[in-house]
Amino acid sequence: MRLTITMFFLIFILLGCSSGSGTFNFSKLTSELEKSGVDFTILDIEEKDQFFSVVPKAIKVNEDFFLIFEYPTNKEMEKEAAMIREDGNIGNASISYVSDPHYFKKGNIIVQYVGKKKVILNQLEKIFGKQFAGR
Repeated sequence: MRLTITMFFLIFILLGCSSGSGTFNFSKLTSELEKSGVDFTILDIEEKDQFFSVVPKAIKVNEDFFLIFEYPTNKEMEKEAAMIREDGNIGNASISYVSDPHYFKKGNIIVQYVGKKKVILNQLEKIFGKQFAGR
């Protein structure tokens, strides 16, 4: 009986981990946007951002776009997300943004949106929840 209960909890924990936030990636983000009816274009970026260790992808919605930084693991994403200060600046840098920065994270990705369009912010909040950094 004790072994059965232990096995149940191990299976429950493992299933919880495999379906948790660590599995959310770029493909799932685009799928969520498609389901919501958002008309978007994926843009390739060839250069690595100076603050992050991965080359971002960009999603363009009308004239606005947001950057997606996808990491191999949730642990790597969280490590880089920890560098982003509450005000949207990164590390010791003081960044001069063209508009308000907003940072969201989930699973293996960080999303950066610099702008004020409520439609985009509402969609990102619907997918990611409340931003973890920015203004």
